[in-house]
Amino acid sequence: MASALGNAVEFLKDFGFFDVILPFLLVFTVIFGILEKTRIFGTEKFKGEDYPKKNLNSMVAFVIAFFVVAAKEVVTSLQLSLPLVALVLIILLSFLMLAGSFMGDKTFSFENSKWAVFLTLVSFIAVVLIFLNSFGWLDPIIAYIAANPGTVLVPSILVIVVIGTIVYVVGGTPSGESKS
Repeated sequence: MASALGNAVEFLKDFGFFDVILPFLLVFTVIFGILEKTRIFGTEKFKGEDYPKKNLNSMVAFVIAFFVVAAKEVVTSLQLSLPLVALVLIILLSFLMLAGSFMGDKTFSFENSKWAVFLTLVSFIAVVLIFLNSFGWLDPIIAYIAANPGTVLVPSILVIVVIGTIVYVVGGTPSGESKS
């Protein structure tokens, strides 16, 4: 037996709410926010203050959002990826709550902590893998790496080690100073 709320969700699916309206609103909002923040199209003066050109920003965001909605593969990728990205965010939040519970009455902070870099890197890799999987590219990449481990893994590990060494050497504190 279907509930009234379940019927409402099915109606919204049939209406195209999840396939057209929500992706359009999401892309429009993100693009408009980026354009407003970066002021790529310049500013206009109003009462002595500079404001971003909202008319241009909204029109460009509108057009880009329509292009995204027209590309069914992109919409499908968003529908598959965003719930998993939200799951990664919930996992990170759970970790932060757990770590914060050990702090006692002190304020929890990742300032000057290697954990922030580690969690950012893990989150970035997780999001990249989620989107690669949503486009169907992850399985072929894994299959290629499994078929050619010597030609892919060894150079990749070497590059990671070299970059890590450079970051470690260059990112160190100058001699005579101590880390705080």
